Amino acid sequence: MLFEETGPGLSGQTLVFESWRARLHGRTFIARDDLDLSCIIGELAHVSMLAREGDGGFRFRLAGTALRLLFGCEARGRRSEDVVTCGERSPWCEGLHQALDLREPVMGRTVTADGDIHFWMRLPMSSDGVTPDLVLCHDRILPAEAMDNPDAAARAADRALRLDVEDRVAA
Repeated sequence: MLFEETGPGLSGQTLVFESWRARLHGRTFIARDDLDLSCIIGELAHVSMLAREGDGGFRFRLAGTALRLLFGCEARGRRSEDVVTCGERSPWCEGLHQALDLREPVMGRTVTADGDIHFWMRLPMSSDGVTPDLVLCHDRILPAEAMDNPDAAARAADRALRLDVEDRVAA
């Protein structure tokens, strides 16, 4: 496995990784039917799934709401190179190819052009249970100052995403 020296960088990444790993059943990738989204429900806003197409490119099959905000558009159904942010962030595309070619998880942290920290993870999957052709992704971009406590920053970012929660003041 290609991990950063510290392993998964956020507790949300660890949750997604452990859920994926629990369903390997002796393989180096999981089948799409093995994926249990209920185990990672708190991270779904940051999860995407991409399918490798015949020409070697990738198409989004699933993209969480936080990713829609990051990309500035709905990614589902679009090719990765058509989502501008993907083309500008090398871990997106390089990690997709590595995860499937190596049949191993690939993850790390990358400093973006504007100084933010992109926590990313790519996990190989299969649509038919035989050939790896899907990649389960988890991505979070946090401000550099969040490195003091990235999990707290991630929780705060999640609260900001919620439409059903208002700031409440005790009476």
